[in-house]
Amino acid sequence: MKRPTIAEVARRAGVSTGTVSRYLNGGHWVSPASSESVRRAIEETGYVANTTARQLRTGRSGTVAFLIDERPAKFFDDPNFETLVAGVSDALSAVDMSMVMLLAGDAENVRRVEKFLRTSGVDGAVTISVHPRHHLLERVLDTRVPLVNCGFPRSLETRVSYVAADEAQGATLMAHHLLEQGATHVGVIAGPEDSPGGSLRRDAFQRIIDESGQSEIVTVLHGEYTRSSGRRLGTEALTASPHIDAIFAGSDAMAAGVLDAARDLGRPVPDSLIVGGFDDSAFATGADVPLTTIHQPFDQISTELVSVLQREISDGYRSAVTVPVKLVERLSTKRPVTH
Repeated sequence: MKRPTIAEVARRAGVSTGTVSRYLNGGHWVSPASSESVRRAIEETGYVANTTARQLRTGRSGTVAFLIDERPAKFFDDPNFETLVAGVSDALSAVDMSMVMLLAGDAENVRRVEKFLRTSGVDGAVTISVHPRHHLLERVLDTRVPLVNCGFPRSLETRVSYVAADEAQGATLMAHHLLEQGATHVGVIAGPEDSPGGSLRRDAFQRIIDESGQSEIVTVLHGEYTRSSGRRLGTEALTASPHIDAIFAGSDAMAAGVLDAARDLGRPVPDSLIVGGFDDSAFATGADVPLTTIHQPFDQISTELVSVLQREISDGYRSAVTVPVKLVERLSTKRPVTH
């Protein structure tokens, strides 16, 4: 069977082929009644736009590359990636665009990503979890493909559009909360030092604790945003400094690992130790002791990423969007009431 054509859609809808074409390219100068007629005709005929023809006509493919600078094992271990991939895919679908996902994770795969961007004809790229040592952002910039990064692109913020959760706000909220719960000796289990979260969250948190005069930072350790890393570093911190009574972990996955370490060492949470995380992910809600955490609105972040990228694609306008976060209090920081 032959594929339905624009001409068939136009005949079925009772409009001109030009009206159908305008409808398919954004609906400009098409009346609501004609738009509804074309929509029904497309549904009835099963018409599918020829993306190759559209690319030749408009110079755009309608496809975006979603680039994650992590190895597959790390990708599948972190529920935040799945949430963002789904959110960005949904936001792109809403504007009739598609997505191809690529994992970088090492120098060789970053080179493959760069080659793909130069040859595939994608309209733009969304990057996430970039590591400075791989120079992924610089390589994407060299391809001249429109780019938006999820997270603050340290040292490249004047060249790269970005959408970021308010890291400093979240850490500040958590610091005040732990102080209100009576924390006096605090440990920080932070993410990688070369990541925005690993430094921005740590610095803001430490500043509030230092300024309070009520408490002290006993130790600051850096690791990966994984449960195993949180468990290892939590064990190290609590063994070296048994008087620690509160820990702020740089992600919920790390905080879940701290809960594991506390259980191993006989430090019940929250009776003997209070623990806070960051993200409000499945690790927080699914933990044996539900985690107090910082909620990142991933749905809003996903929508903003696509909106910013569309502006980059259409007119080269560079944007910087910071999305507010909020504290979600759960059992892991609820100190027992003493009489």
